[in-house]
Amino acid sequence: MDSANRREPVGRRLLTASAVVGFLCTVAACGSGGGQPDGLRVTEPGRSPAESFPAGPASRLQGAWPSPADEGDPSDVVSLGRGLAYAYDQDEVGVTAFRLDSGEVAWHTAVPNGVTVAQAPRAVGDKVIGAFATAEQGKGTYAGRRGITVVALDARTGKNLWTREVAGDKVTAAEAAPHVVGADARHVLVASYEEGYAQTPPLSALLDTRTGQVVWTDTDFKGVDLEQAVAVGVRGDGDFAGKSTSADTQLWKRDLRLGEARAADPGPGLTWADGVEAGGTLLIDPATGATRLDSGETSLDGCHYDGWNTTVCAGADDSGHAAVWAVDVHTARVLWRLPDEPAGRTAPEITSAWHGVVYARADQAMTLDARTGSDLRTDLGPVSPSLVNDGYGLVYDPAARAIDVYRPPGRW
Repeated sequence: MDSANRREPVGRRLLTASAVVGFLCTVAACGSGGGQPDGLRVTEPGRSPAESFPAGPASRLQGAWPSPADEGDPSDVVSLGRGLAYAYDQDEVGVTAFRLDSGEVAWHTAVPNGVTVAQAPRAVGDKVIGAFATAEQGKGTYAGRRGITVVALDARTGKNLWTREVAGDKVTAAEAAPHVVGADARHVLVASYEEGYAQTPPLSALLDTRTGQVVWTDTDFKGVDLEQAVAVGVRGDGDFAGKSTSADTQLWKRDLRLGEARAADPGPGLTWADGVEAGGTLLIDPATGATRLDSGETSLDGCHYDGWNTTVCAGADDSGHAAVWAVDVHTARVLWRLPDEPAGRTAPEITSAWHGVVYARADQAMTLDARTGSDLRTDLGPVSPSLVNDGYGLVYDPAARAIDVYRPPGRW
């Protein structure tokens, strides 16, 4: 499964998120989690990435999920598991699991006092993690209160495994909708902040995935990336910082000199940072804050991690023409670039990437090799999925606020 990275705008006064990214790390590509060294394969035995999808969907998902920041990106609202897709429900506030093969609801779990949700829950292992703004009405001499509640649900049944209120009275702004920045087998990073220029500072919390125990909370930290040993975020002064995931300790702090910046997770071992103005995209080391790749005059607006070793970033060069870069997530080495004028090759529109295959659109849907950039198939017709795993490709329909689910030929 894949999507463009979630781009979190930040500045001297912190801004809200402008687009959404990387998400699930179980059976689908994501913007965080453990990449695999060259030669290793984490797909199911006998499976290979789908190189084409049929013209018509096998099923359609319809839910009361939040509006996606990017109307073409289903990962803004759902995470994929084995045969299931997980989304928030804004009407009966909670998490809903949909069967991918039929579009039917497998289960729904409501969260008491839940009022606001944002983006998508995260599936990790046998759990689905969700973050909710909650409110309790005042009674008598007791004032009402708002807080942030994080829940872990059984991914198969929806049974509540643990519930934790992490913010309490620290969060008072109704606009501060929390979301799960990242989750792995050990930790969950949750962030909450207001839309637009905010008077209320951001709040982030790190929890233990297994028990829900709060490791730390920080009222001057806007979390943007979770790695195994460090959580990356932005301080109120606009500087980027890395905090330990084992203790409430700041490991590094750095002014990236990007002005009003955006930040996201393009894949394991990297944090993406870019200024609002064109150019200046950086891939930094989340463990140290050091720059690992500077794209110069090319602005890379979104990256698609393929779940193995490669992240494919799309944007524009200094003349405004489309550009695509593929980067090894372990070495930060640029593997290939498009356009390639000597070879007469243009840069296609990238929609997703999964296990060595890049899904794109040129004159029609096509696929490329993630490691070499060479064309694989150029005759795929109209469907280029925006979210992919071993069994399905998903396309968001903004007019219907629905997600069409496609099955690769010959998988069933």
